[in-house]
Amino acid sequence: MRMILATTCAFITVAGAAHAQQSPSAPVSDQDYMKRVITAAPPQIVADATVVRMKGSTMETLKKGTNQWTCMEANGVPMCMDPNAMEWAHAWQTHAAATDKNGFIYMLAGDTGASNTDPYATAKTADNHWIQTGSHVMIVGPAAQAMAGYPKTADADPTKPYVMWPGSPYEHLMIPVK
Repeated sequence: MRMILATTCAFITVAGAAHAQQSPSAPVSDQDYMKRVITAAPPQIVADATVVRMKGSTMETLKKGTNQWTCMEANGVPMCMDPNAMEWAHAWQTHAAATDKNGFIYMLAGDTGASNTDPYATAKTADNHWIQTGSHVMIVGPAAQAMAGYPKTADADPTKPYVMWPGSPYEHLMIPVK
C-alpha cells in the first residue's frame, strides 16, 4: 500500500491529475497546506486521515491517520481517497488495468476542470469536452460502471450526477454536493 500511495501521489501531483488541472500554486507552508486539505472532506473524515504532500519528487506524510483515508492536494485541488480509490487512481495514472474494487473520493472544494472524455487530457481543447464540477464526491470501480440511469454523455451537466470518462476502463460516477 505504501508503494501505491507514493506512486499515486507522485503521479497525481507531477503528471497533473485530470480532476485537478491547474497550474501549481506558489509553495505554501505545511500549516497552510493542511488548512487547504481539510476542505476536501467532512471534518470527521479529515480529522483522522493521513495527510500527504509531494515536495519535489518525495512524498511526505504530514499527519499519520487512523481511519485509512488519505488526503492531499493535487495541483491546488484538495481531495481525500479511501484505499480502494487510491488503487483506482494508481491504475489510472499508470495506464494499468482498472481495479475491481469500489472506491470513494471526496472533493468538496471542487475541481478546476478536466476532459470528460479523455482520462489523460491535460489541457482544455475544443474537442475534449472540458467540464468543471464544483463540490462533489466520486464513486470509482465496478459499482460505478454498473449503476444505470446516469448520463454517459460527453457534454454532461456538472450540476447533476454524471458518468465521467464513459466507455473507458476508468469510467466513474461524479456526484455534485452542496
